[in-house]
Formats: sequence, C-alpha cells, structure tokens
Amino acid sequence: MLDYPFKFPKIEGTFLKRINRFIAEVKVGKKISLAYLPNPGRLWELLYRETPILLVKNPKPNTLPYIILACKKNFNYILLHTHLTNKIIKKLIEEEKLKFWKDWKILKDEPKFENVRFDLLLENNKTFEKMVLEIKTCTLFGKKIAMFPDSETKRGTKHIIELIKIQEQRLKSGLLFVIMNPNIKYFLPAYHIDYKFSKTLLEAKNRLEIRAIAIKWDEEFMYVKKIKNLIIPFEFLNKIEDKGIYLLFFKIGNEEKIKIGGLGEHIFKKGYYIYIGSATNNLTKRIQRHLKKNKKLRWHIDYLLLIAQNLKVIPIRTFFKWECEVAEKLSFISDEIISDFGASDCKCDSHLFYFLQNPLEREEFQKLVLEYQINKLESELEDVFT
Repeated sequence: MLDYPFKFPKIEGTFLKRINRFIAEVKVGKKISLAYLPNPGRLWELLYRETPILLVKNPKPNTLPYIILACKKNFNYILLHTHLTNKIIKKLIEEEKLKFWKDWKILKDEPKFENVRFDLLLENNKTFEKMVLEIKTCTLFGKKIAMFPDSETKRGTKHIIELIKIQEQRLKSGLLFVIMNPNIKYFLPAYHIDYKFSKTLLEAKNRLEIRAIAIKWDEEFMYVKKIKNLIIPFEFLNKIEDKGIYLLFFKIGNEEKIKIGGLGEHIFKKGYYIYIGSATNNLTKRIQRHLKKNKKLRWHIDYLLLIAQNLKVIPIRTFFKWECEVAEKLSFISDEIISDFGASDCKCDSHLFYFLQNPLEREEFQKLVLEYQINKLESELEDVFT
C-alpha cells in the first residue's frame, strides 16, 4: 500500500520511452523492464530518455513489475504518481500544515455531487461550514512559473463548472493546484495549451477559493519538507487574447514527392517535421483548420499535411510577433531547413524544419517551447509583483 509519508522502499532507475499513455519502458540496473505510469499528462518536459526516476515494486500480481513514482528534474524529485497527491494534501490538512485551512478537517474522501466526484469534503472546526475541494497535480513549469494543464483537459473544465454550481447552492467550493517544484513563484492556467480551461478558471476566480502551492521534498523523498504559497496573477490573464504563433509537429512515414502550390515538386524525407505559423486573431480557429482533413488547399503547409502522420499542435498565445525569432532558433537545432517553405511574406529562409529523430523527445526542443510559453512571461510578472 503506497501511502504518505513515503516510507516504503524505492528503486532507482532510468526512463527509456513511453509505450503508451500509462506504460513506459524503464531500466533498473542493467535490466530493461516495463512500468505503470500513473499520470495521464503529456510530461514532454520531464521524461526524456535516460531521465533518472524512482520506482516501486507493483504489489499486484500478473501486472507490470514496477510503478513509476517520480522523476528527477535538476536537483529535485518530481512526483508523477498523481493518485498520491490527494493522500499528501489530506495528511497536510490533518497536520494543520496548510495554514490557510488550519481550521478545517477532512470529512469525506471522494464526495459525489450531481454524478461528479471530487477529491475531498472538508468541514470548518469552528463554523461547521463545509467545502468541496478538487486537487490538481501540476508538473508543467519553467524557472519561476508553473502552469496547468500540460494537455487539454475537458474533465478539468467540467470540474470548475460543477464547483461553481455547488458554490451557488451555498456550499463552499475550492480548487488547489499542487506544483511539484519548490522554486516556483507564480501559478497560471496553461492558456497556451487549454484556452477554454483557462477562461473558465478566470471566470471562477471570484466564486471559488482557488489556491496554488509549491512543495519541497526531503532528501530521501519521504515527506514534504516545505510548502510555499504561490501568486496567482489573474489580472495578467485578463490581457490574454486568442492570438499568437503555433508549431505543427508531424511525421512522414516514407519518402514522398509532392507538389507544394507555387513551390512546385519537392521530395520530403522520411522523418519528423516542425512547421511554425501565426494567427493575428482567432488562433483556435486557425489550429482547427489545420486539423481538418478536408479543406481548400491555400498555404504551403496544407499540401504537406495531406501526407502527415501523428499531427500535434503546440500553441503559444502572445501579443509579440515571435514567429521569425522562433523559426531562427528552430533552424539551429533542426537537421535540415526546407528552403522557402511557408516564408513568402517574411525574410526567413523557411518556416519548415526537418528532424531525423523525434524532436518532442529532445530536451533542447522542449526548452525552446518552455522559453516562449512560460519563461518569457517572468519579467512581466516580476515588474508587477516585486
């Protein structure tokens, strides 16, 4: 039974690759094995090949031999087992270590309202007021800013909407984001990744009790050593609009020769590609157009997407015109530049880049995305809050 504090034996290993959403290939000693990954998140920014991880033996017979508990990021272990976050928060509340809820006690686990389950039902020891609490584990962060979610979450949006309904029925509702990095100072909803979730959270800011904490573990990854309350700059979110730039990631399974509009015929190698584009308004609509199978062929990328596989979109919502700046940085880390592609209205050599290996699994690419999605916001927030 995995419980908090983590006094159970832990096994050091390394992450190799993700087989699917919940199964990963890992290495323990010299042996390659499989492990259950109890985290539905994307985790692109954390799980690179050879990333140090902590595992536990799977107590269930006839299943995967290991469960992934955490991974190492810089000098900190990051809890990946999202099912354990509730146990941690429950214990911290019971021990009165969350100062803002020191007068509250746990009344029930997984309370159900209108066929929707939440994490905890609390009761105030003095007023007997009850509060429905939903807890979210956050593993997406830059240097000082954390964001949630790391992939689109319709479930998360539904939780906010249902919590508002509960609040309107005169039962207090709360939302707690738990960030697995002690160096974080600010928390924001990931408006780049899930615009609807972010707008819904912004609308709920005066209706729900919304908090975010960053936690630091002891050296043996056994208990929470330090808890830090984070700033949630909702006023910053009021400025966000649905515009900016986007990266299209896709794979071409075999070498193909196709005609690209006015560029003529071009041979595209087997491998991975990143295309960068922009939308001065309604970025969501532009992305939805790219994801459509049937559409009028208008831009260079439309022709190429006819043969694309595994298409993924990485949006960056911003007022800044970063398209050409990011294109230049992609040219430094790519294996090849596809000349003149998608750059007819600027001075760039190209907006399409070829990678022999999957760039989503490369740390330098993920650092580039983090820089423009998260880290570049830091100076704006620091100007206001320091």
